[in-house]
Amino acid sequence: MTLTSLPHDVLYRVLSFLSVREIICLRLACKDLRDLTFHTAIWHDAYTHAKLPRPLGPLDSQSREFLETTLVKSTQVGVKWNKQALTITSKATWFEPEWSALQEDHWEVVAGLWLVIPHISGPDILCYDLERGLRHVIYHAEGAQILSFKSATSEAADGGCIMHAIVMESARNSVSFSHKLLSIRFSSDGPLLEFSMVIPGDVIGMGMSQLSAGKRLLCMSDHLTGTLNLAVDTRTRVLYRFPLPSSIIDPKFDVTCAQETYLKRLIATETHILAMFTPLTMVSQLDEGGNCRVIIQAFALPSAGITGASPPTLELTHEGHCYLDIERVSLLCDSMTSAVTGQTQIKFLTHCMRLNLTKYFAHRVTLSPPLPGQKLGNISFSTDQLFSVPGYANTMKFTTSFDGHARGICVLHNERDGTEFYGFTIDASGMDKPCSGIVGPGVDIKEVEATESFPSSLRMTWNVKLAFDGYLGRICYRKRGQAGRNVLAVVDLA
Repeated sequence: MTLTSLPHDVLYRVLSFLSVREIICLRLACKDLRDLTFHTAIWHDAYTHAKLPRPLGPLDSQSREFLETTLVKSTQVGVKWNKQALTITSKATWFEPEWSALQEDHWEVVAGLWLVIPHISGPDILCYDLERGLRHVIYHAEGAQILSFKSATSEAADGGCIMHAIVMESARNSVSFSHKLLSIRFSSDGPLLEFSMVIPGDVIGMGMSQLSAGKRLLCMSDHLTGTLNLAVDTRTRVLYRFPLPSSIIDPKFDVTCAQETYLKRLIATETHILAMFTPLTMVSQLDEGGNCRVIIQAFALPSAGITGASPPTLELTHEGHCYLDIERVSLLCDSMTSAVTGQTQIKFLTHCMRLNLTKYFAHRVTLSPPLPGQKLGNISFSTDQLFSVPGYANTMKFTTSFDGHARGICVLHNERDGTEFYGFTIDASGMDKPCSGIVGPGVDIKEVEATESFPSSLRMTWNVKLAFDGYLGRICYRKRGQAGRNVLAVVDLA
């Protein structure tokens, strides 16, 4: 009996254990096996089990071509990402918008494919398709001008990307202003403004400091008053307030929180919002690594549903403390909940700079249901050291998939020595499974850019804003082009 004589359901089962590279190689064996590799079921299984950064899926709306192309591209980028110094894999290009709107850092690149530019002091938010060169007006402030723009991007339920943006705008010839929340969906068809809603001034406050978006929840803090002031359920489009400060760990928390300045960090996920507090009076309480004691609180949508209050208030569900540098925290894996224990686990990435080394850590926050007689559930905390790079890497960018596979770069900026890149990969998949990471050798960006396709005028400087997409291995940054106009440099690395 030959392999091709087996029933198709048995062959599908066998092929489900193959990697993406092995499936592609199988096409060279014979015509019958080649035909099998074009079945959607094969790529659904490959997409489900791939240990690669990839968009949400597989979904019924995603074609076999999309699943295969996405996995093959991510596999190609991953082959060399950690094994050798990064190099340019395709011709470096640059993109020049219609106006010099790239003068400051009021721009974002979504999924490495779309450049979003708010026209500060103008009425429009534009989006440029970097692959096809198309231009879209995704928002127009009728009779008003945009004063500020703050955005965060998360995965959509259908596998695309959603940008949530808080826009402050004012009517022309008026000193009054208002805030709006915009939800912009990006797919293969381009950008689409899903909805916009006005945010009451007493909810949002005066300033925007942090904006964090998970699969479902969105939250923001006010840097002028130092308060947690806004949360949004993006599925129901309902605004929520945070409850008044309170703590079981620190009975004086409500008083000190109002009187002192706190270092705060917010992480929004699908099920909870994590808020991290370090009061200045506790900065002297350091662990052996020099990290401060942090109070962590978890908030969730009210279990009793929405009451008559408008806007409704989030529910404080868990509390704990740890030692952590909360200034460098990024979500690594969204919330995963065990159907057996009821525990929810959230993983995030941090880095600290000590003794001319930058060390990277993955932290697992476990939210346990409250025990009988307890008002709040407990928060436990565990840490895995991933890797380190020499020097002080003050910039880190990465893309993480829904199941905790991440690919990124850490950047060492130095005015004297230039800019160095290190590529890294992290596996943070599975509950209660230790996280692991690997980093490749560093490369001076001057060596990467020293090609005929990359003019010297577009080479990166040490203080430039950087956008990164891990699926494509693409970096984008703003530079001064010809005639003094700002352009966006686009470079694919591997």
